[in-house]
Amino acid sequence: MRQPTFIILLRLSFFFLCTSYGCHSSTGKKQVKATVSHADTLIKGNFNAAPQLKFDSAAIAAFLKKHPGLNGFAAEYAKFYLINKYHYVWYDNKGLTESAGNLINHVTIQQNDGILKEIPYKEEFLQMNESLQSGRIKLPSITVELMLTGQYFNYAKNVWGGAEAEKAKDIGWYLPRKKLSYTDLLAHNLKSDAGSMEQVAVIPQYMMLKKALNQYQQVEKAGPDILLPSKSPLNTLSPDDTSSLVIQLKNRLRQVGDSTVNFSNVYDTLLISAVIRFKNRHGLKPDRKINSAFLKQLNVPLHKRINQIIVNLERMRWIPADDHGGEFLLVNIPEFKLHYYKNNSPDWACNVVVGKSMTKTVIFSGHLQYIVFSPYWYIPPSIIQKEIKPGIARKPNYLSNHRMEWNGGNVRQLPGKENSLGLVKFIFPNSNNIYLHDTPSKSLFNEDVRAFSHGCIRVEKPEELAELLLKQNTAWTTQKIRAAMNRGVEQSVVLKQKIPVYIGYFTAFVDHTGTLNFRDDIYQRDEPLLKMLMKP
Repeated sequence: MRQPTFIILLRLSFFFLCTSYGCHSSTGKKQVKATVSHADTLIKGNFNAAPQLKFDSAAIAAFLKKHPGLNGFAAEYAKFYLINKYHYVWYDNKGLTESAGNLINHVTIQQNDGILKEIPYKEEFLQMNESLQSGRIKLPSITVELMLTGQYFNYAKNVWGGAEAEKAKDIGWYLPRKKLSYTDLLAHNLKSDAGSMEQVAVIPQYMMLKKALNQYQQVEKAGPDILLPSKSPLNTLSPDDTSSLVIQLKNRLRQVGDSTVNFSNVYDTLLISAVIRFKNRHGLKPDRKINSAFLKQLNVPLHKRINQIIVNLERMRWIPADDHGGEFLLVNIPEFKLHYYKNNSPDWACNVVVGKSMTKTVIFSGHLQYIVFSPYWYIPPSIIQKEIKPGIARKPNYLSNHRMEWNGGNVRQLPGKENSLGLVKFIFPNSNNIYLHDTPSKSLFNEDVRAFSHGCIRVEKPEELAELLLKQNTAWTTQKIRAAMNRGVEQSVVLKQKIPVYIGYFTAFVDHTGTLNFRDDIYQRDEPLLKMLMKP
């Protein structure tokens, strides 16, 4: 996770190219000859609107009438060609440009970008490509010109803007969503000979995760999944033990990228290291035990991991690629982690507890403005109705036993070590009433799955977080922070500078070491998004 944004796991560079086209034939004419390397999203090539190749502006309306599936880009068509004075852009005086061939290649292999949507007018597009390569289409062709532009707009939307970005809020995503001008992207891309569109349109994390997708796609093509029995003698293995299943275990770890050793049946040091590596990148306790949690993650089929990556690539497409100031906090809900970024690089992290499935933590952003030491807990009305009032009905002294008191018709818990917010809370005002806070329930941070709260985010190391946030205020030393946390008198401190806070949801990501990570979909959000991405 490097750079800004998960917003920024996504800047995280928490991830992740070049194709060559346009070879010349012996006749000197450019042919569309697609030579595929990696799945780079850059459409390269020199661009100059051909000064002698113009068309009637009415051709755009005529084309869209025959291709209503591209009508959503009508405004982009009009703007782009008006700027270019209705010159052809995919042709020069020798024929189709290098950029045209590059675009055709990218569109036809869009599965490398994790795009599940069908190519609009796919049959016509593929036939057009075949005719171009065979020389059957007379050049220049206005239909080819406008089809290529429409395919670019659609490709840019799906790959850089997000195929389902407009529906993000419908599935509970309230992080800021980027807005792209496909006209500006096309103009920039056509003029760019060596620059990378990713620097303009997507966060670095996206490219790293796309690279991981391509690797998994190749592994899936290479052969079937190597799966292990969920109940086996492996769970009793100690170092240097032997088992007939050890080679199978090594081969599976090798298949998913955690080991290259497969020649012996000994549970040796190298295999233990591979097991620990696998556990680390799946959010499990990094020990040598071959337990059920380990085998469950190990046996997830490759096609499911591919779908998981595709879903998270879509989420990353929604994130602006601009700079967010260099200092920010990022909470990745499925990872159960809080990350502090300094100068757009990960500087510190700690475990967190997030909302239960019934009280999900909301995906949104805000700006951390102040810290409250020795806080009261002002109990939400929903908890008063569901828990406090029934408790009072059972035991009249319920409030005093829990160090609570009535406060103007509401209930609050007194400051102190037993307070449910712990000794400090971190406030970024929002309509969801979500904040970061300490907790007296420290043992929960030892769990692999840490979804226990009513929606707020409990921080494992609140004192360290307070030190980071107050570092510009030299009056707040470690000793003073610790004293304020334990004084038992509520005290608020306004930060000199507001700090962005992003609460995201990524079940697949690349961390700051360049390692691909997976996490369980604790709120069951991946499958609905996958279904949306698979719709025509």
